[in-house]
Amino acid sequence: MSATSRKVTAVALVAMALAAMPTANALGSSFAAPALLVGQAGSDACGSSTVDVAYDVAYDADLGGFGVSAARLSGLDERCQGYDVTVSLDGPGGAPLAEMTTKVVATHLRVAVPAGTPVSAEQLTGVSVVLRGPGA
Repeated sequence: MSATSRKVTAVALVAMALAAMPTANALGSSFAAPALLVGQAGSDACGSSTVDVAYDVAYDADLGGFGVSAARLSGLDERCQGYDVTVSLDGPGGAPLAEMTTKVVATHLRVAVPAGTPVSAEQLTGVSVVLRGPGA
């Protein structure tokens, strides 16, 4: 098999693996949680909508393969703005590969993997997303 064929095959496998990864909700699992409430009952609580996760993937020379440079979150409830969101990228056996935290500023959000913490797309097996309200 030529080098070009191996690259094409690797790209196809990575794309299929990432497409097959489940979406994550605010509980960090692959099931919908219609009863999830973040915040206080009776207040303008951050809702219980499902959060979809996609990834920015590109060739990384340091890894010698494809790496995940960011997680893209969509479907965040507008009432979550101002909350902290922590995204954990996990590898085999649930081992943490990277963890990123930022403020929610929109219903769609790009959370970059920290420089110096390369995440191999080949090793990525799961993701969890946690929202924390102001003052929590």
